[in-house]
Amino acid sequence: MHAKPLWGPIETPDGVVIPGPHGVSAASEVYPGISSGVVLIESGGEAILTDPGYRTGPEYPPGVLDTVCDVIDSRGLDLKYLVQTHFHFDHVANSQYAADRYDATVVCHPREREILEDPMMATRTDYMASMGGDPERVAAELTLDGPEDVTFPEEFFADHFCYPLDVDRTVEDGEVLQVGELEIEVLHTPGHTPGHLSLFNPASGSLYLTDVMYWPTPIHPDPIGNADEQIESIQKCLDLDAGYLFPGHGLPRCGSYDVADYLTDMLVKQRQLAYRIRVLLSRHGPLTAPDLHRETFAVKARYDYAQDGWFAYSINCVHSHLRRLLRRGEVERVDLDGTVGWTVTDDGRLPDEEVAVRGGYDRTMTVDDVGE
Repeated sequence: MHAKPLWGPIETPDGVVIPGPHGVSAASEVYPGISSGVVLIESGGEAILTDPGYRTGPEYPPGVLDTVCDVIDSRGLDLKYLVQTHFHFDHVANSQYAADRYDATVVCHPREREILEDPMMATRTDYMASMGGDPERVAAELTLDGPEDVTFPEEFFADHFCYPLDVDRTVEDGEVLQVGELEIEVLHTPGHTPGHLSLFNPASGSLYLTDVMYWPTPIHPDPIGNADEQIESIQKCLDLDAGYLFPGHGLPRCGSYDVADYLTDMLVKQRQLAYRIRVLLSRHGPLTAPDLHRETFAVKARYDYAQDGWFAYSINCVHSHLRRLLRRGEVERVDLDGTVGWTVTDDGRLPDEEVAVRGGYDRTMTVDDVGE
């Protein structure tokens, strides 16, 4: 049975948001319903639009773009800025159309500009190198055949995920975008991607944090995905004490308690993954990244797909946390018969009572119990 996708606008203190679903399997990553959430902040007849979502092709059912245009047109808004929070296809696919239609100024962070303008960079190892990474070393740490397997497959990416965008202006953390009477603060919130942006309206307490909330994150191997930066970004969002939270996928959160609870849950996921890696290495001795991946994401098999060597988001998340633990001196690389493995150091080793296999679990564990 064929059904028209539902894209329902939700009124906010600042305008409108259109929540965006995300795929739950490899196949649904390219299904015609996937999209980022879309945000429209308006004041005095002017508006800021973030991430107009995915799907413009006539071969697909009418999608979120139709709803975005209906809202802008019906309200007679002057679209002043289009803020591109990051380069992922589900956030950028409709952006050039919307920018051209409304003559909006396209804004992004400097670390995101090059790949937004040339998204096929994601299929080349020089993108990782431009971020300070060594593709050969990353491939070895992921036990891949070579650096070309670290990148997105070119044909697959070109068919589904390649949406170039002309950027007019870059913004840094702390800058302000004026729209009508509102002053919207720009937040640099990296981790999910190097130049990831969020927005905050202090007048309404509304936080538009996009994919800071997405799990697993980081979804790219280090240094493109950076677990240190991700944890810092979550904490930065928590420190705002926001009253409203609008994520890149899923429904909004309302009220300071619910917002803080949601953000704290993201922080717990990050800390518990790092803690679980230390548990496994303390318990079993040296393991490879795929070994650790199988034990830390045991119920995530539907996501754990490979496309011509492209590994799943979750193993990249494990890699980014291994690199973070390496920088902290809590793990180190070892050679396992020609394969890169990881072992816990004296500083990272957990006591026997924390790593022993036990029945049940401690229901009183808090975020502080799994360290930093």
